[in-house]
Amino acid sequence: MVSKSLASLLTAYCLAQATLVQAAPEISSLQSALTILKDNDLFEHLTSRTASAILVEAAKTLSEGRLACHALSEDLWAPEGQGQAFSKGLNNTLSYQQYLGKFSKNELYWIASTPSKPCRAISGSGEIKSLDCGRHYRLPTLCTHSAPVSNISTSNPAPRYQITVNTGVHKFTGFRDSAGFRFDGVRYAHPAQRFKHSTVFNSHGSSNALAFGDMCIQGEGGSEDCLFLNIATPYLPAFFSDRSKDLKPVMFVIHGGGYTHNSGNMVNYDGVNLASRGDVVVVKLNYRLGLFGFLATNTPGSGITGNYGIGDMVTALKWVQANIAAFGGDPRRVTIGGESAGAGSTLVLLASKAAKGLFHAGIVESSVGGYSTNSILRSTPTLAQSHAVFHGLLNSTGCLTKPNPIHCIKTMPAADLFAADTSALWSTVKDDIYIESTRGLPVASKEYIADVPIIMGVNRDEWAIFASPTFSGYTGDPTSAYEYLDYSGGENSVFGKVIERNITDFANHPAFPLYTGGDPAMAAFNLTVRVLTNGFVRCKSWSQAYLLAKNRGFRKVFVYEANRAYQPALFTVPECEPPVGGSPADEYFKCHSGIVDANLGALIWSGLLPRDNLDIPFSQLLVDYWSSFAWNHEPNPKKKYLEARGYWNTLGQVKKSGEWEALKWRNPTMRWLQWDGYQRGLSEIEQCHHMGLGLHYLEHAH
Repeated sequence: MVSKSLASLLTAYCLAQATLVQAAPEISSLQSALTILKDNDLFEHLTSRTASAILVEAAKTLSEGRLACHALSEDLWAPEGQGQAFSKGLNNTLSYQQYLGKFSKNELYWIASTPSKPCRAISGSGEIKSLDCGRHYRLPTLCTHSAPVSNISTSNPAPRYQITVNTGVHKFTGFRDSAGFRFDGVRYAHPAQRFKHSTVFNSHGSSNALAFGDMCIQGEGGSEDCLFLNIATPYLPAFFSDRSKDLKPVMFVIHGGGYTHNSGNMVNYDGVNLASRGDVVVVKLNYRLGLFGFLATNTPGSGITGNYGIGDMVTALKWVQANIAAFGGDPRRVTIGGESAGAGSTLVLLASKAAKGLFHAGIVESSVGGYSTNSILRSTPTLAQSHAVFHGLLNSTGCLTKPNPIHCIKTMPAADLFAADTSALWSTVKDDIYIESTRGLPVASKEYIADVPIIMGVNRDEWAIFASPTFSGYTGDPTSAYEYLDYSGGENSVFGKVIERNITDFANHPAFPLYTGGDPAMAAFNLTVRVLTNGFVRCKSWSQAYLLAKNRGFRKVFVYEANRAYQPALFTVPECEPPVGGSPADEYFKCHSGIVDANLGALIWSGLLPRDNLDIPFSQLLVDYWSSFAWNHEPNPKKKYLEARGYWNTLGQVKKSGEWEALKWRNPTMRWLQWDGYQRGLSEIEQCHHMGLGLHYLEHAH
């Protein structure tokens, strides 16, 4: 057995060697867990909370603590540094460590020496003490944290900021920025084989995780070898273990994009601020898109059964179960979620036995349905129904005339195959592997559904962005998915068609007030947005939430409607922005994707500067709601937690707006999500009813 003193010398030697060769230290070589202490107010480079440190959690002698800092290319933290006053951030971050029960209120932490005080320590309350150097105290250590702020265009994975994690099978070298540890481009599946389901990556070796992996094939490029994920974490455990009480909840983010575009690399999907402020581990993944992810047919012998993108999500969740503890994540507390197609994917996974036990809660933001499907009730086609699209692809590629059309489509260059795709929409299918029902989410049957708590909600004016004439997808073609309803002529007649559904009648229905003056074009636009938001998003979401509570007895369903939004810079139209010269307090449309950047804490990160003095506090509130749900399976942050972290803006809102209540089917309510939000009844219930999309309409799917 090696003595403690010899072990300490060996550790010191290893740390010194790591420093000399400037190699990325492996976390296990430090023999300590690491936490980045960052009082993250989401103001990024504009923050006044500038004090930050790396906490080496294991008790060490002063010399061992100093060597651990040097192995991280840092020094012992000193309160005298510019902007490093204890009250500018470390006060809250250390009180939070005490709240977690990791350290007592009397704990001391090594800090930098001064000529007159060679052995200095600081308490969790900021009191600096001079210790007797001869007594060989063993304390946790505060190291400087010099890694810069990342943003939409800049990150710095320089060797001095790198760190290596060993999952027990594979080593991944990532880096840290000002907010947390980042592992970008982590391979979670073996290289994808076309029209075959992915398998969990479990090869021995080492990889750099310093930059995003290739996105999956789409209009902007990409590769078939694209099954990578990105991890952001504020905490790294000393050794691989899935049983540590200190592991953090995992938030597994599924990107939107209609199953045809985007990736886990999207700039406004960056998760490091959510990880930092919420004290969670954020995982974002790429999954196969378009025909590569969702082509399906019942052609005998083809083996092309679809849902490859869904299978990739399940593979990534399996990878998380096997490996995320090495990155500080708790595999027993995984919350899946996403917006738009990410929300739809969450609903699919809720009803997929293949994903059973791989997650424990769900967040469904702006899930599209209703009018977007050929049959409002039957939302998942069969393999036979998918064959027409498959046959069309064979024809457009020229494979239909080949001796072996299946071999042709499986082996032709990916770029040629993508170019031949004429299908505008791709979706999941009933394949009896990942999806066993055509009902979508079986809210009114006894088919399998994961019994987990969920958040489900919409933005107030989801479809305004798609109805805008400036939206890039608008063609002006009346056979397209939407067109203006037009108030014109003395009779104020209205015309509109949505995927063969005539919505003209709604203009004259008592539930939809008639135009009485003002700008007729704007009146028509307002009615269009109202009807289409109901038809595509709101009514379906309300019916699902209501029936889950009524028929399935879900543990908890928390419902919201967002009445404040800030569109991503790359996905907006004038109608979704406050009026020129105005502010977010003015009236404007709260559109699809309007809270994505905010609930990830990525507004300034994405280049969206505050429009008023509430944009960032509202983002703080959303992050605190969402991360509370990951921690506690309800979105109401605990008072003592908010006090320990110094999250005073959120604490004030929680006190003022009261509890976000779970939906009760006898009296269904939701959170009106804005600054000074409140609990209220579900919106547009009368309108949904008169559109044939009332609270009970999904019951008829069986």
